[in-house]
Amino acid sequence: MNNDNVIRKKKFAILLCGVLLYFLTCMSKVLIPGTVYNELLAAGLDTRQIAGTGAAYMYAYAASQLLAGIFSNRYGGVRILLTGGLLFALGTLGFPWIKCYPLMLVCRIMTGLGAGTVFLGVVKLIGDLFSGKFAMVLGTIMFCSYFGPSCGTTPMVKLTELLSWQISMSIPGVIAALGVAVIIAFSAGTIKPVEKGENIQPLCAMLRNRAMWLVCLSTPVIFGAYYILTSQLGQKSISDHCKLPSSTASTVILGLTVLVAVNNVAGNFLLKLCGNRRKAAAIWSFAATLLGTTVGYAAFRYTNSLWAVAVSYVLIAIPAGFFPIFSLMAKELNPPEQTGLAVAVLNFWCFVYIAAFQNISGRILQNYAVTGEQSYPPEAYCGVFIFLTIMNLCALITACFYKETRPKQA
Repeated sequence: MNNDNVIRKKKFAILLCGVLLYFLTCMSKVLIPGTVYNELLAAGLDTRQIAGTGAAYMYAYAASQLLAGIFSNRYGGVRILLTGGLLFALGTLGFPWIKCYPLMLVCRIMTGLGAGTVFLGVVKLIGDLFSGKFAMVLGTIMFCSYFGPSCGTTPMVKLTELLSWQISMSIPGVIAALGVAVIIAFSAGTIKPVEKGENIQPLCAMLRNRAMWLVCLSTPVIFGAYYILTSQLGQKSISDHCKLPSSTASTVILGLTVLVAVNNVAGNFLLKLCGNRRKAAAIWSFAATLLGTTVGYAAFRYTNSLWAVAVSYVLIAIPAGFFPIFSLMAKELNPPEQTGLAVAVLNFWCFVYIAAFQNISGRILQNYAVTGEQSYPPEAYCGVFIFLTIMNLCALITACFYKETRPKQA
């Protein structure tokens, strides 16, 4: 009994380190390239290469989510967290100091794989320690960690102005490495043996679910549009178009990240407004994003107004906080025992779209790039918003064919 108490205390200490790592991984989603876009241009990378650094992270994060869903029951939370934290720390520390572009991409892939694995490790540890209060504890941790992107905007811009961008971008890696060291120190007796492997039959069954496909192919458009703003061109577009310094532009992005963090908790209010109809809430979300991308095109095409751009970005950001609603739909479209896999598959597609949208927007901006210039003309950003508008219109039409999953008693 005493030994069990010691192990539980060790796991709780490891979970606290995991929460710190999760906070850092959430922050890392907006750091590169968004926070140091101009610095990367000055370092000799072109627009497509810069977009590739963000996309590599997102593709790797997506892969980690799919693997997590398939093999989540094979490994203990401590082993998963330790592996993810080590990959994340090494990738974060290596990227700023490497001059070879292919190796920079390798570091971003390591960072993305580590970030996704850290989240799984935290979830598994919560299940071990707080099985009776799982939803409440996970929701609280996610709410707090979603302020990580907020710290990755204005505070990191200010830090970059005081120090070199390489030092600033290395600090999260140093903190993560310290967190991993503490986990290693407490890990004795907490790492369980690897269990027998699972097959992929549940995933195959899910791939035959037409209703699930509709959700997975349309929902990620919302998050692809949002992450283009926070992790790639949001801050730079405001600086270029509205002629504002990076520190001021980053404040707008800071506001978006706070809004999304709050909406992860406030999503239930939207469901109540829609009479608990999941399909209606989804259609409202797609409509808001579509309106935001349309306003964004008009803002860059016809005005230089910061307020017009901010309205566009807020409309795009509001639905990006409703991932719990779409996760609920994925859960209800599949058998109860496949809940974890259903959410993991949806999250996988979200990050695939996020990465693809970053690649595509990078190519659009590159078409308007002028040699020797670090700013893009309004036409470049108009091109990005035309692409986003088309994608969101298709997603809205798809949502009209969703299967309603509202519980009968609602």
